[in-house]
Amino acid sequence: MTWTDLIPPGNLWIVWLLQAALAVGVIALLAGALVALLGKVPVVGPVLAAIVRVLAGNYEKWLAERVPKLAEQAVLSVEERYRRSSLPPEERARAKLEEAIAALQEMAPGLARDIARRQIEAALARIRATGMEQKAGGGK
Repeated sequence: MTWTDLIPPGNLWIVWLLQAALAVGVIALLAGALVALLGKVPVVGPVLAAIVRVLAGNYEKWLAERVPKLAEQAVLSVEERYRRSSLPPEERARAKLEEAIAALQEMAPGLARDIARRQIEAALARIRATGMEQKAGGGK
């Protein structure tokens, strides 16, 4: 194992950046600023601020918890279906990716295709890393 094994491929950087933003609370900070601005609007401001606060909290929770779990479920279900496939490796990988993206978008309606693709790739990396940890731990 070299140090380059620890660096993710280029397309996973965005997913890692999103997860870091969630960990730091950037979405909560932006929502807080928006709530402060909306709160100053006469009459409807406090109501709008409360709505934005609730929506931002739910969106942050959904991004942080639900979508990665759904992506892992999609990857595992597609892997199971293609386990005994006779397709060449490149075609099988492409078909599995497309099917997993479609499954994730079906499970999380409204999720953009590029975000779904990144989430699927991140889930696949997490699953592979877990498999590597199990193999490394089993040899002791």
